[in-house]
Amino acid sequence: MKKLVVGMAIFSVTLFSTESILLEKLQDVLPWNKEGSTILTTRELAITQKDSFFPTNKLLDVPLLNQFEEPHLNKGCEVTSLAMILNHHGVNVTKNELAAKINTVPFEYPNKKKGNPHVGFVGDMADGPGLSVYNEPIFDLAKEYAGDKVVNLTNSPFEDLLRKVGRGVPVWVIITTKYSPGTAKFEKWDTLQGTIYVTFNVHSVVITGYDQNYIYMNDPFGFKNRKVDKKNFKLAWEEMGSQAIAIEK
Repeated sequence: MKKLVVGMAIFSVTLFSTESILLEKLQDVLPWNKEGSTILTTRELAITQKDSFFPTNKLLDVPLLNQFEEPHLNKGCEVTSLAMILNHHGVNVTKNELAAKINTVPFEYPNKKKGNPHVGFVGDMADGPGLSVYNEPIFDLAKEYAGDKVVNLTNSPFEDLLRKVGRGVPVWVIITTKYSPGTAKFEKWDTLQGTIYVTFNVHSVVITGYDQNYIYMNDPFGFKNRKVDKKNFKLAWEEMGSQAIAIEK
């Protein structure tokens, strides 16, 4: 009996040592989170490995859509840009179909509180008073068409957006209308969800490329692969809350 107990103890120690060695080897090859405690999921690992490829320049051929083409959407840059990246991934949908499905909120409520673009498009997208819609409603709408391939990159480093583009994934963003910082002219709005700061100098475009000095974008004002200063674009994007959405291949 004593020999059996000793044998089991030796087996347990050996098994524990083997597991420890395997775990150490896994730590050497698998990415861990910031706390160093959780292995990334298989999908996250695949995305991380793909994103390690970061060419110095890239230019994608993304279908261009114009928000002013009939039926026009005078303030529909966000859904028009979303339609572009969906079309790029083979999803046949129009800007107006997306406009009809996006969540909306009033420009102003009877109690004088303003609409919140984090909740839905504020006001009338086609003709009447309107503002914008931010990443959250766009993300929810995109998932209806592309499911779990949709990634919300909001608050990610700007370089992460370029990594997506570098491997063939265009990125939807919120930017200022002049694509440079210091031009937004924010104003304070009291909404049902609390106080926010908004600007009417807001726009949405699709990043289609980059090089050392420039960002290239599909602008729903009707410009394909429009070239703008890279540094100014980055700062303006950050000024608008670093909002970005992509659809994985």
